[in-house]
Amino acid sequence: MNANEINLQTLTDKTFADLCHALLSAVHGACYKAVAGEGGDSGIDGFIEDRSIIYQFKYYKARPRPVTFLKDIDKVAHLQELKQWILLIPDDPTPKLYQLIAKEKAIRSFGIDVLGKTWILSLLDKHKDIRERFFPPIAKEATVKRVIHLTECNAQRHEKMLNEIKEEIKSKKPIKVSAERPLNSLTPEHIRDILDVIKRIEKGSNKKYSYSVVLKQLKNKYNVSNWHFIKDHNYGEIMTWLDRYYHGVKKSYISPLQARKTLQGVIKSQQKRLGLNDREYRDILFKIAEKTSTTQMDIDELKRVKDEFNIRLGSK
Repeated sequence: MNANEINLQTLTDKTFADLCHALLSAVHGACYKAVAGEGGDSGIDGFIEDRSIIYQFKYYKARPRPVTFLKDIDKVAHLQELKQWILLIPDDPTPKLYQLIAKEKAIRSFGIDVLGKTWILSLLDKHKDIRERFFPPIAKEATVKRVIHLTECNAQRHEKMLNEIKEEIKSKKPIKVSAERPLNSLTPEHIRDILDVIKRIEKGSNKKYSYSVVLKQLKNKYNVSNWHFIKDHNYGEIMTWLDRYYHGVKKSYISPLQARKTLQGVIKSQQKRLGLNDREYRDILFKIAEKTSTTQMDIDELKRVKDEFNIRLGSK
């Protein structure tokens, strides 16, 4: 999704706040708390449950002077637990606003940051449900385009498979094949299915069990001169046999769920070795992945956290 597809300026003040709440809830999960009421409570529109991170929303149609963005900081500066104050706006920050934030950081005991349109659009890309809720016409158009693309890809894949079948049939002395082929032999659709599984077997075994090896075993199993002549009523039995064959030869595979659990265990171990308390630990997670829990992170984000902790362990 690019900036031309969504114009945040078409939202109302309330809708922009609702959008920010939805995105931050997606990022932080149950740790994020929204503050009800227009303008939030004492400069707070939302916060992480221990108030270590506070969010303030500023919506506008015409961009105000940058200095007005930061006037609410004093309302929260007294909070001892505050680690970071973050401003959300519907446009990307200007150089002047970045300069003002840098000056505020220099005199405050907590971090200050501003997130704008680019950050919001990147999260809308990740969270389809939120995008569809707030921008239904654009989401519908994107869905239609994706369906068309997938249909075209499937058509190309099927055409490629059919060509491969034709080439394989030609390579097996096809002079009398069509005349000798029994009427109750495997259908073209079932031939495609079988070849697809054999491809997986070849790939899973690093080509140790190639097309020719598996097809030779298939011919011997059914005692035919050409595997295409196998009776079609054996299709289910063939697919079951190939599935067992595939799982017997494929390389060891770690599922995404297993990989996540392994990385989460490593990160927890690193936390203990670094002597980080829960608040310090979650602050570091947020700086790296903008999330306060490893349960909310994808595998790439978990790897970044693990690498950062490895660096810190190396410097101890």
